[in-house]
Amino acid sequence: MRKIQVLLLVLAVVCLAAWIGLRKPYSPSDDLPLVTYTAFDVKGISTAEGETLAQRTRQWPGITATTFNPASGLLVLSYTNALTENALLAKLQANTSTPINKKVFEKPAGPACPVPMSLIAAFPGYLFWAGLLFMGSLVLSLFMLPMQKRLNFG
Repeated sequence: MRKIQVLLLVLAVVCLAAWIGLRKPYSPSDDLPLVTYTAFDVKGISTAEGETLAQRTRQWPGITATTFNPASGLLVLSYTNALTENALLAKLQANTSTPINKKVFEKPAGPACPVPMSLIAAFPGYLFWAGLLFMGSLVLSLFMLPMQKRLNFG
């Protein structure tokens, strides 16, 4: 019985120590609104017009950052989730005579991780609950022996 209790204690300590090491600590940036990035294809626009358009979009509410790359003809916007891509596209189209489309990037080819990201993200939680389970089993086993003797079961 003593070996089982020591094993439960070791497993509980290992699981809870691993959980403490893997959990994400609080950061003040967690309180900031989520930001989305979208690239728009504005080929055919001059460098001056592109910079002016980027400068104008920086003033819009909800836009956190913009940049224009004249070599690729991309206008990239960083914005809060209060805005939608369609609303941004309509506002951009109203500010220029050049046709603007959302840039769709290709999915990268090659091998992918075989472990789903949801499982990786949930792993610290699994460690926490396993640690609590082992700790509860240890506490239960510690109180089980005196109860058995008291009730004359053993």
